[in-house]
Amino acid sequence: MTPVLRNLEMTILGLGFLGLAWGKSRLHGYSTPNRVTKSDVEGKIAYLLDIFAALRRFLPPYVGLRGRDVLELSPGASRGNGVLFLALGARSYHAIDVFDLAGDEDPAFYEQLLDRFPEGGEADRKRARAIACSLGAREFGYAVGRDFDIPRLAEGRSFDLIVSCAAFEHYDGPAEAIAGLTQVARPGCESVHIIDLQTHSRWIRERDPNNIYRYPEAVYRLFRFPGQPNRQRPADYVRSFAAEGWSGVRFVPSRTIDPALRDASLRGLAARFADREDMSILDGALTARYPGLGGDWGMAS
Repeated sequence: MTPVLRNLEMTILGLGFLGLAWGKSRLHGYSTPNRVTKSDVEGKIAYLLDIFAALRRFLPPYVGLRGRDVLELSPGASRGNGVLFLALGARSYHAIDVFDLAGDEDPAFYEQLLDRFPEGGEADRKRARAIACSLGAREFGYAVGRDFDIPRLAEGRSFDLIVSCAAFEHYDGPAEAIAGLTQVARPGCESVHIIDLQTHSRWIRERDPNNIYRYPEAVYRLFRFPGQPNRQRPADYVRSFAAEGWSGVRFVPSRTIDPALRDASLRGLAARFADREDMSILDGALTARYPGLGGDWGMAS
């Protein structure tokens, strides 16, 4: 198949997937933030342990968790990360979201999660179990608001560690979210955000991971729905954090497009994305510290 025909095929198929995603959202709303169902306990545990390990891996080596007040943005269907932070000595954990997906989580799940997590001292693990199982404990907070007003949802708290996983790519206004979290960041606050930049529809993302970048904004927004990927790229996030006064802002790529797909995936993109240097990145983590203390910011190799 010629490159031109492949581009046309992927564009047409991608429009079909955009339409399917739009229709699914209209029928069912936003209820499945990842591929793991709520009933799959073992799958949830494995997913959370993997995400928690990734967040820790991207933290600067000098950053410990003991005594931290942690904010997680958009945790999805589980606050399990919070239990693990507490088990490693964090003072408190608070989660905020647009959709109430974790509000009815059974505390018994946290017991099972901790049983599979071997780290943390005995006193910290005991405290984590007690807090997670206490209804309404301030050290294990959760607030939901469709306006995603971060300062309001923080409920008077401030934080010295702010994290998220696969959240920022779903925000309609990432710069506004960054401005909001900056308002609740203490001096010295560290921030780690894992961001998925590729097409989200499962079948086509394996064959054309940059598919969502093929369309002009007007066409892409015809299929707009809550949680639709916003198509921001690493450099966009870096600039937005730096503009709010964060220092040491870096985006560390985790995965890039397979070499066999790279040329095809970078060809035929909308003008806004056609000449960008970061279009081969599939996902990665943004790290930053507040407030700005000087230093470079940009892409890590």
